[in-house]
Amino acid sequence: METEKDILGKCFNSSSDLWQSFINQSGRLNILYYPSAGEDLRPFVFSKNECLEYMGLNNTDNKYAEPDFFIFSDYFPFPNSRFFDSTFLHWDDYTLITIEDYCEIVPSDEYKYNFNKEYVDLNPSPATGKAIFFRAKIKSHTMQDSFYRYAIYFFYENVNLIDQLFLKNKLNISHIVWKRDGSGLGGGRVFHNFLYPVSDVLNSKFYFIWTHYLDSEIAELSYNNVDNKRFPIDAAQHLPNDFSIKLIKKKVLNWEKLDKMNLYFRE
Repeated sequence: METEKDILGKCFNSSSDLWQSFINQSGRLNILYYPSAGEDLRPFVFSKNECLEYMGLNNTDNKYAEPDFFIFSDYFPFPNSRFFDSTFLHWDDYTLITIEDYCEIVPSDEYKYNFNKEYVDLNPSPATGKAIFFRAKIKSHTMQDSFYRYAIYFFYENVNLIDQLFLKNKLNISHIVWKRDGSGLGGGRVFHNFLYPVSDVLNSKFYFIWTHYLDSEIAELSYNNVDNKRFPIDAAQHLPNDFSIKLIKKKVLNWEKLDKMNLYFRE
């Protein structure tokens, strides 16, 4: 059976020792995926057990498992990114995230890259189409010690990545973040509720969802009760005719002063 690293190594190439060393390591991955991430890398912190306990999550039943690999995506219609001109990816009064090492990875013949202009309003930037594999160092006031995580930032349009990497290869996503759908700047035309059937196919267990999108103590979701079912055809071709997931809200998290994120466990 292919592991997550087998799939990543099959779909992307790099001559860098950093990439080759990571891909050749044994072991499975719990993957957190955050589409339309912009420069928001705080899931490194907010998905950590120690941080969630600090914020009041009672995990005595030990059902929550941390992600150990992170995938961010955004076609990023901006002229510059910190990934290309700084080792500091995020800093504020509470959190510092820096790049310790990185390399660029490129699609192999197993990955069909496409930028579908029907899904976006803003033009792509010079960064669009690049993918950066990196090792991040994270320090937060909620945790005693710094820690390190590997991640990829895909400057790709989200649907292409979901279609070609996750769905085509059945690459499981243990954690999903739905905080943005790309329309915050008027640039996105795809509503990300199609993440629900995607998550069913890819065996997701934990969901970080902005209260604007879902705010219910118990959410039983299927095609029958999900609004706006105009799922992007690129991804819909890999989805079943029906799906059913039940989510239990475990904690309301303050990612920002005004933005509340709900942490759901899938039952």
